[in-house]
Amino acid sequence: MAGNSLLKKLAGESLVYGLSGVLSRFISVFLTPIYTGIFGPSDYGIASLVTTVFALLNILLILSLDNSMARWYYDNESGDDRKITLNTFLWSCFGVGAFLSCLVVIFRDFIAASIFREPATAPLLVLMAINLPLTVFSVFTVNVLRMERRPVATTIFTLSSSLVNIGLNVLFVIIWKLGLPGIFYAQLGTSFVAIIWTFVLFRKIISPFSFDWGRWVKMFLFSYPLIPGTLAYWVINLSGAYFIQLINNTHEVGLYQIGINLASAVAFFTSAFQMAWGPFAYSIHKQPEAKQIYAQALLAFLAISCAMSLGVMLFAPEILMVLTRPSYYDAAFVSGLLAFNHIFIGLASIAAIGPGIAKNNKAYGIAMLVSAGLLVAFNLILVPRFGKEGAAISILLSQLIVPLALFAHGHKLYPIPYKFGKAIFTLAASFALGVTGMWFLHFTLPLALGILVKTLILLFYCALLFLVLRGEIKRENILAVNAPAV
Repeated sequence: MAGNSLLKKLAGESLVYGLSGVLSRFISVFLTPIYTGIFGPSDYGIASLVTTVFALLNILLILSLDNSMARWYYDNESGDDRKITLNTFLWSCFGVGAFLSCLVVIFRDFIAASIFREPATAPLLVLMAINLPLTVFSVFTVNVLRMERRPVATTIFTLSSSLVNIGLNVLFVIIWKLGLPGIFYAQLGTSFVAIIWTFVLFRKIISPFSFDWGRWVKMFLFSYPLIPGTLAYWVINLSGAYFIQLINNTHEVGLYQIGINLASAVAFFTSAFQMAWGPFAYSIHKQPEAKQIYAQALLAFLAISCAMSLGVMLFAPEILMVLTRPSYYDAAFVSGLLAFNHIFIGLASIAAIGPGIAKNNKAYGIAMLVSAGLLVAFNLILVPRFGKEGAAISILLSQLIVPLALFAHGHKLYPIPYKFGKAIFTLAASFALGVTGMWFLHFTLPLALGILVKTLILLFYCALLFLVLRGEIKRENILAVNAPAV
């Protein structure tokens, strides 16, 4: 298969994955004005703290076995062997999830009062804990469908789950007026629907009797170097709310959460790319043009994600004016900064492909631990002085360490001809233009004129990208013409 065709296939799968994200997030954005009318920033802050714990426990219960599951799945095409791999992953995660759920219920008052300094979070923690082991089935379904290279089925599942969750939120929060607990009741209902769907899709595969301790040991030995890294991922990307609460208050946490929500617009693309990237990259690693495809994918990813992040950073104030009320407008700069964090997360997934193919994941774990340590230090220095903006800056500075380390380590294990010069220019130019536009234009120009100037800046950046990357586009077309079909 020619290199150009492979890139088109990656783009097509990313587009399909992204469709569900765009539609579900669009509906979520539509509900944002309603929720900001019901909940104040402090309420958002309380929900964010509970959600942060939920994200941490989700990382713990998986034990990074999703990476092992993918590696063993592609190593053997036997249906029986794959059934063992899949069930070993599923029931291991479910058992760990049930154990963690019990711990949270037992220590809910301690967590709420001593760690969060918010006793009101205790009943919410119970609801979250009940849902914890149930979410495993949704994770299982998405991963299996991705490994089977079924992007349409994956999209239907994720989109339907999002619609169910949004519908239940409307029912519990808006119609029945259950307040913050309504958000977590909606999550429980969504998990039950996902479980039913999982058993319908994989009724011939799922069986606790197919769990294999020997397979689990092998999978765990492969994945355990990644566990510290995945925990560090939580510290890097999700612990900002805790540091803000520790040093400031839930009002600041709520503004930070709104900034996260707005920045997630960039995840329309980056999350879709990541869902398609892993299975795609591993499936072609034996083909002769694989390394060239990986190099081209880096530039394509940066071109799109940097343009989107620049757009979020420039227009965050105007978007907040449309979607929220004045008490939330102060989240604008945080939104722009965190948009670029999604780029760094995506870069890490690209950089990890070399070590992954070489079956050497130790560098990832070490890089994440170093990054997490730096984040704690940055937070302690910057949050007291800059608040939520300091937390966002801390994430960017620490997260950047991960792809840099992985690219350097991966080059020794599995050299890939990345065009780092053009990649750095693409990223640096978008960030510089975004910070300049956010800092100066929002405070110095009238609204209409500011929108016009920001639009011109975004168009200028797109034109600049075309001039810088057009040589790569032509080169890829030449390779596609000369490459033999596979």
